[in-house]
Amino acid sequence: MRSLVRRHRVAAFVVLTFSLSWSWLIAIAVRADLVRAGDGWPTHLPALAGPAVAAVVVTAVADGRPGLADLAARLTRWRVGRRWWLLVLGTAALALLAVVVALVTGQPVPSPADFSRYSGIGMIGLPGVVAVAFVVNGIGEETGWRGFLADHLLQERSLRSTAVLVAAVWLVWHVPQFWVLDGFRSFGVLGTIGWAVSLVAASVVLTWMYRGTGRSILLVAAWHTAFNLASATEATGWAVGLLASLLVITGAVAILRREPVGAAPALDVPEPVERGSGSTPQGVIDHSHRARVRPDDRS
Repeated sequence: MRSLVRRHRVAAFVVLTFSLSWSWLIAIAVRADLVRAGDGWPTHLPALAGPAVAAVVVTAVADGRPGLADLAARLTRWRVGRRWWLLVLGTAALALLAVVVALVTGQPVPSPADFSRYSGIGMIGLPGVVAVAFVVNGIGEETGWRGFLADHLLQERSLRSTAVLVAAVWLVWHVPQFWVLDGFRSFGVLGTIGWAVSLVAASVVLTWMYRGTGRSILLVAAWHTAFNLASATEATGWAVGLLASLLVITGAVAILRREPVGAAPALDVPEPVERGSGSTPQGVIDHSHRARVRPDDRS
């Protein structure tokens, strides 16, 4: 089994991710009336942790302790440069546009509680909502999508093709949520197309951020959380969500215009080395060829 997983890491990750996430979503789809009623349970949130669980399991089976140590290092990598954290804060600040929209349109100004009304999370206050969303939505997804899937693809592919491939898997992974969450069911045809385009754009931006920060899962998880909280709470509504999506699409276009077509693989990352396969002792990753950020990542 270990040999099979080592040869097909990406396939093993995708299969396990879908199995974990979809089994939960399909199970609660039959009780979607409770979700619609706002009872808070069953919630879709455990399904969002599927990518992270799959990444840890596949890494443990294929690479053992050295692989898990590398994954943990990337998960806690916070020294990535001030500009990246300012980008996270700027994205989160988009939520304040909800007040501007309300004043311009003459609608009631959202209350502080409205900013903490997030699908799948009960009324536990804004700090609690941010913490839960970061752990489950941010870390839960990004450990898998960028920390595992994009990380492996970037070793053989360009940013452009990596982002598109991850987006394709990411899109399909969301499908059961159209039967579980009111927000997805309300999209309609045009809304679904717009959501798909914005998700592909987000994949480009997140892959660019992951590569540009030296493979920081923590940073992309924080940005993912900031974007969701800025665009998907009861306070922000569709107007702020649309603006945030347009900004992400614009950013993705700018990134792709700078990215040469047919570019070389974006990362050069070694396999974890174990005893008997080289000079590095078991349990230690050989960092002599650490991931190298391409020159065009300077910003």
